[in-house]
Amino acid sequence: MADIEGIKILNLSSKKRAKNLSKKYDIPLINSKSAKTFISMGDKSILHFENNKLENSFIAGKFNTRIKQHQSETILKKAVGWQSSVQKHILDATGGLGHDSFILALLGQKITLLEKNTGLCILIEEALNNLPNLPYFNNARDNISIINKDSRAFLTSAEHFDVIYIDPMFNSDKKLKRSKQMEFLANYLAEYDDPSIDFYQTKFKRMVIKKEFRSSSGIKDDPAISFKGASIKYDVYL
Repeated sequence: MADIEGIKILNLSSKKRAKNLSKKYDIPLINSKSAKTFISMGDKSILHFENNKLENSFIAGKFNTRIKQHQSETILKKAVGWQSSVQKHILDATGGLGHDSFILALLGQKITLLEKNTGLCILIEEALNNLPNLPYFNNARDNISIINKDSRAFLTSAEHFDVIYIDPMFNSDKKLKRSKQMEFLANYLAEYDDPSIDFYQTKFKRMVIKKEFRSSSGIKDDPAISFKGASIKYDVYL
């Protein structure tokens, strides 16, 4: 799995923020023109990898539509057992770009987001940092804790969470049409592995696995229930 060599500062206004992230994630600030995999921080924060670029925003592009319609995320709500009067503590074991975690945080859930790739953690941090100063965004930001670790470090803690949420992302062998963002991730996370089976062997309370609709399960047992959308499904294990 690729990871960043460091952070490049492109303007003075981003210097303090870059230094804080450098310290938090124990990665250097760099100036080298030879760096191939890095985060640049200027007017935007961008992940660079093999001459390709990836941005992450919670208020732009297609994901912004999901944000505006987050109360209509019916099958996601059903999958995690959402209740308006109850705040569940959800462990997102495959944080990625943090999109599903942010939707769940907007829905009032408490999220511990695990992502072992430092570059992706910083993109999530920046997406949260760049949210408008509005109460519902501030509450959602407060509901998310980002931890830069392999989720398997939490296997013995699985039973302490109400829901284990896993999105393996690349769980179909079929050649499916993907967005440029997903194509970038497929190359960047070339050695990505799926922790579903590991968590299935723990004392979890509820485990939700998000899948491409036509993908097969790596778990031998059938889920207790599946919630199906047009292109994805959520398999729920109890």
